[in-house]
Amino acid sequence: MKYDVVVVGAGPAGATAAKVLAEKGVSVLLLDKHTFPRDKPCGGGLPMRVLKRYPYIQKNGLIESLSYGISIHSTKLLHQADLDNSTPIAGMVLRKPFDAGLVTLASEAGAAFQGGSAVVKVTTNPQHAMVTLEGGTIIGASYVIAADGVASHMARQLGHPQDSRNIGACVLEEYPVPSQVMDQFFGDQRRLHIYLNASGIAGYGWVFPKKEHLNIGIGEFYQALGPQQPKHNLKTAYAQFLDLLRTQKVIPGTIHPLSPKGGVFPTHPQRRTYGDRSILCGDAGGLTQPLTGEGIYYAMISGELAGKALVQALEADQSTVQELALYQRWWIQEFGHDYKRYYQASRHWQSPGETIVKIIEKDPKVQAIGLSLFTDHIMNKDIRWALGRRLVIGIFKSWFGRL
Repeated sequence: MKYDVVVVGAGPAGATAAKVLAEKGVSVLLLDKHTFPRDKPCGGGLPMRVLKRYPYIQKNGLIESLSYGISIHSTKLLHQADLDNSTPIAGMVLRKPFDAGLVTLASEAGAAFQGGSAVVKVTTNPQHAMVTLEGGTIIGASYVIAADGVASHMARQLGHPQDSRNIGACVLEEYPVPSQVMDQFFGDQRRLHIYLNASGIAGYGWVFPKKEHLNIGIGEFYQALGPQQPKHNLKTAYAQFLDLLRTQKVIPGTIHPLSPKGGVFPTHPQRRTYGDRSILCGDAGGLTQPLTGEGIYYAMISGELAGKALVQALEADQSTVQELALYQRWWIQEFGHDYKRYYQASRHWQSPGETIVKIIEKDPKVQAIGLSLFTDHIMNKDIRWALGRRLVIGIFKSWFGRL
């Protein structure tokens, strides 16, 4: 078998890349080791900027519910910043139908999809790529895209192993809850909750209400831990977090841990996300927001840009590593310039302090900037300076007891 492009991994990054390629008439095969639909540990919250950039998500009914507000709780629970908006700030998805829906859209665009097909070997050279499936089937391609997640076998074989120091870990569970109970606790606005340092972890806990499901989880950022600091037992911390939520009556008293799932996510991009006839997308390229662990937005953008870069390379009918470097320049222009700042900030997750939440609680301008990051913007230069000024002002006011 021979294709223009083989995409390994059918999550949001791979499915988006396959859709973009197929829409341009490129012959593309989308592979995944799992049969679909399949579930994936994830909070399932999409900031509205995702839906604005990819309106077909909502058009095809892949959104479970919309959230109009968020409450941020400080480490010691002394402060709570409530941010509310007249329009939605986030869309909630269930990953099982969401990922399957993206694969369906790629297939409808013309991509071939093969689930239950594990890739055991990939080789590339300046002329072509070869992918070997479990069972011995060999597939030739002009290019290959690795989109097979944070533990990417493809990336390792292509010479891009993930640095185990730059990862985060999470434990979460998604509970089916009747819609009337969801309405009782979270209202029509389906308010989100974020708890800084939940159960003492170097990270945060979340409560994401959906239509008839409640996603609760905690995530720790290992780069925030000192070299001698042990990692927390996240299952124990998760159970403690649920105790807190029940005590505060944020969630129904009937919610108890049943079968929490764990996962890991990258917190630093690969040094190079391209090579001979190959591109790395999404988690396989380390393209996750380092401060929050948000991944779907960055996965879909990287898949889109990878598809566009390979369309251009195929149209030119020639390939060099330098031409594929265009992909990396594009994602850096889109969202990469602030990665270093986000990563440095994430190293302080151990002690974010009470003052930051107090400033957000008291300053409407900071609240407006925060909401804009959900609805319209990544942290561009103008927003960064505006936010920095407001935080400095708030810190000075706090020092003099005027906040």
